[in-house]
Amino acid sequence: MALASTNNQPSPKGSASFRPARPSPWLLKLAQTLIKLDLDRNNKLHIDEKELEILRRLPEGTGLVITPNHADEMDPRLCLDLSRRSMKRFLLMCNREAFNEIYGLAGIGLQGIGYFSVERGGHDTAAKRYAIDVVSGGRDALVIFPEGEIFYLNESLQPFHSGAIDIGMQAIIERRKSDPVWTSYILPISIKYRYAEPIKNILQKRVEKMERTLHQDRSGHELSKRLRLLQAKLLAQEEAAYHISPDADRLAKLTVRIEHARRTILEQVEEKNTSSYNSQARTIDQAWQVGAHLREKLEGNLSPDEEKEIKAELAALTEVEQLVSWQPQYVETKPSEDRMAEMVLKLERELYRIKRPKQLARRNVYLRIAEPIDLSQYLDEYLVNPHAVRHKMAEQLRDTIQDLINRDS
Repeated sequence: MALASTNNQPSPKGSASFRPARPSPWLLKLAQTLIKLDLDRNNKLHIDEKELEILRRLPEGTGLVITPNHADEMDPRLCLDLSRRSMKRFLLMCNREAFNEIYGLAGIGLQGIGYFSVERGGHDTAAKRYAIDVVSGGRDALVIFPEGEIFYLNESLQPFHSGAIDIGMQAIIERRKSDPVWTSYILPISIKYRYAEPIKNILQKRVEKMERTLHQDRSGHELSKRLRLLQAKLLAQEEAAYHISPDADRLAKLTVRIEHARRTILEQVEEKNTSSYNSQARTIDQAWQVGAHLREKLEGNLSPDEEKEIKAELAALTEVEQLVSWQPQYVETKPSEDRMAEMVLKLERELYRIKRPKQLARRNVYLRIAEPIDLSQYLDEYLVNPHAVRHKMAEQLRDTIQDLINRDS
């Protein structure tokens, strides 16, 4: 017999699989030491001391939500190094799937250095409740990446989700029940990567390896054109795998073909899961919503065939999520070595089935910190129309961080 809840209320959906942060001082210190050594070797971090003081001087006891852009696998580690430099403890929201890696051992380590889980696309009330408690507690800084995913599009921010705004506002509402002047802040941060030395030769080698693997003709083309041809070849494989037959006339442009492929793959999965997504949401949000539904189904009693089918559907949704980042115009409009390197990482991830492709060479990393946004200034407006305020502030936040990135582009 199951134990009854002490308050006679059902547990929030997602609470059974929720993983809270369990910061261990020694483990966090070890991680930060290793991160510092790695940064010294592979990613030289540049932070203006005056901007670092913006973070250091935020009032003790107030709420703080840090919102960096999310362009690379290094981003969370940079945040932990920023935590060390600012002498503030950060707790980071992280997708639930990462906690299952290495047979669950990864989750133990993540919790120990301050990560907690969130089921992207699901109604993860446990994660949201935890995040609000972190902010309203006023002791730790909460880190949320508003883009929600790594797109490898460092110079072009993708649409922001508004969860960080909502969590900060809800924390104010709760704390002001006992402290009428308490507030919380949003702190916009930009992370910009630039390779420290010319990487044309490295790009050539990485591209040539992919061309050999795909038996791709590379004669007479510039590097950016060769990357585009590789992308087209990989897209054709995706189309064949999911039985997509594009109309050659209507879908001549690669950008349109990519959009058509991701939409078609998503529709194939959605047809079997019609009640698990919001049809008005963006493609990637729909993929997350259906994925959360499928992972929940995996926790039930399934036959081997049913489990195999669901895992295949989850793999298809991963393809959809990755195709969202396949934006040819990003390189076409500015074929810089940095942008082509990001394209290489995406293509290698697809071709070699690499979860986290490695950077091509040593980089400089420019971390900029904007002035904090006092959310209490928008509280009255939020109480009247929370949806409009969340949307407006998410757009403003995105513009602020894009401006910071543009300074170092």
